[in-house]
Amino acid sequence: MVAEIRKGQRHRVWSWYGLAGEIDVENRLWHLVKVGSVPLHHPPLVNLLIRRGLPQDDRLRLSYLHEFGHFQTLPLAAVHLFWMARRRLSKKRSIWKWLLWLGLLGVAHEAMWEILSEGYVVFHERSAYWSTYKKFNNPFLPLFWGAMGALGIGLSLWVVSEIQLYPPDKEHEHERK
Repeated sequence: MVAEIRKGQRHRVWSWYGLAGEIDVENRLWHLVKVGSVPLHHPPLVNLLIRRGLPQDDRLRLSYLHEFGHFQTLPLAAVHLFWMARRRLSKKRSIWKWLLWLGLLGVAHEAMWEILSEGYVVFHERSAYWSTYKKFNNPFLPLFWGAMGALGIGLSLWVVSEIQLYPPDKEHEHERK
């Protein structure tokens, strides 16, 4: 599937569920993922950290697979987002608490999607993934898995739980009784 990945070369992709797009691992500063006709330029933050120190061929291949992993895991990411939003969406909050909750929801969702996408890379590459990182040790790789795991799983559970980071609004206190 992954032939030769070159910098600045667009690859047409199709997900297992039929979504078409393009991926261009342009350089260390920008990646392009195009879904239909909508271009999504973005900085490759995860790839910058966890591909640090890898030879260019390995870095480009794994970065491409990571971006393709976002395509492949979109349904799982959507289910995760729906699960978190549905569980707590109807809760009454002040505007500031809504903004805080939405921000935490966004961080939890993004972290989970990064785990899913990198998990796709591991699944696709299998032992080649681990042997690549054994040859070129990167201290950010275990940090990525630990931090994204804590944010993706831990924060997701917290976002849908009853545990509150802040005291309840006084205006809604009578509804709780």
